[in-house]
Amino acid sequence: MLRRVATRLATGALTLVLVTALVFALIQLAPGSPLGATEDGLKPLTADERAALTRLWRLDLPLHRQYVLWLGDVLDGDLGRSILDRRPVATKIAERLPITLTLNAIALFLIVALSIPIGAAAALNPGSRADRWGGVATYLLYAVPVFWGALLLQRLFSVWLGWLPLYGSGGVEGIPRPSHLVLPVVCLSYGGLAYVSRFVRANLLESIPAETVLSARARGMSRLAILYRHGFRLAAVPMLTLAGFLIPALFAGSVIVESVFQLPGLGWLFLEAAYERDFPVLLGITLISGTATLAGILFADVAYALADPRVRRA
Repeated sequence: MLRRVATRLATGALTLVLVTALVFALIQLAPGSPLGATEDGLKPLTADERAALTRLWRLDLPLHRQYVLWLGDVLDGDLGRSILDRRPVATKIAERLPITLTLNAIALFLIVALSIPIGAAAALNPGSRADRWGGVATYLLYAVPVFWGALLLQRLFSVWLGWLPLYGSGGVEGIPRPSHLVLPVVCLSYGGLAYVSRFVRANLLESIPAETVLSARARGMSRLAILYRHGFRLAAVPMLTLAGFLIPALFAGSVIVESVFQLPGLGWLFLEAAYERDFPVLLGITLISGTATLAGILFADVAYALADPRVRRA
C-alpha cells in the first residue's frame, strides 16, 4: 500500500511539473509582452524602467532557464510577485481563496447529498415513469452550459423576481453574504448533480445481480432494503473513483461562475490574470489547482484500494 501511494505521489509530482511547464511556455510564447500590463492607464515605461522590469521578471533569460528558476522559487515557498501590481502572488491568492473554497465546498456537498438519494430512487423503480422523466430532466440539466444557465438564473431570480442579488459578494473583507452565494452555487452544482445521480443509478443497477434480487425478495426483503444492503456496498468503489474528478470539474466551472456573478475568488483572479498576461499569478493558481486536483485523485485512488482488497494485491 505504501509503495502504491509513493508511486502515485511521484507520478503526481511529475504531472504537476509538466502541466506548469506547459502553461509557462504557452504564456511566454503568446504574442505581446507581459510588461504591457504595467503600462495600462499609466504613462509609457522608459527604456531604463523596461530594462529593470525585464531583469526583475527574468524575461531576458531563455525560456527553460526562466522556468527552472521559477520552479526553484516555488520549492523555497516563493510564488513570485504580480506583474500587474507588484504584490506577492501568495498574498493575492490567499485573499481570493476563501470565496472559491466556500463556493466549491457547498456545491460539492449539494452534489453528494442530493445525487445519491436521487440516483437510488431512480434505481428502485427502473423504467418507471418517474425514472424516465428524471432521466430527461437530468440530461437536460447536464446539457445546459454553465454561462447560459447563470444568465437565465440572473434574469429570472434577480431581474424579474428580484429575490436574489444580481452579482457581487455583498460582504465585508471578502466574505460573501449567503444570499449572494445561492445562484452561483446552483450554477456550479447542477451539472455535477445531473451527472452523478445518473452515475449512481447506473452503478446501483449494475452492481445488484438479478439472482440476488430474486433471492432477497424471496426472503421477504423490500427493494429499499436490497438496495441498502447489497447495492451501495458493491457500487461504493466506482463512486469513490468518480469523487476524485469532481474537484477539477468544480474549479473549472468556478472560473465561469465567479466571472458572471463577479465574485472575487480564484476563478475571477485567474481570468483577470489571463487578460493581463500576469504570468506569475497564472502559474501560482495553476500550481494550487493542479495540486488540489492531484490530491483528490490520490485520495480516490487510496480509498479505492482500501475498499477493494483486489486492488491492494495488484
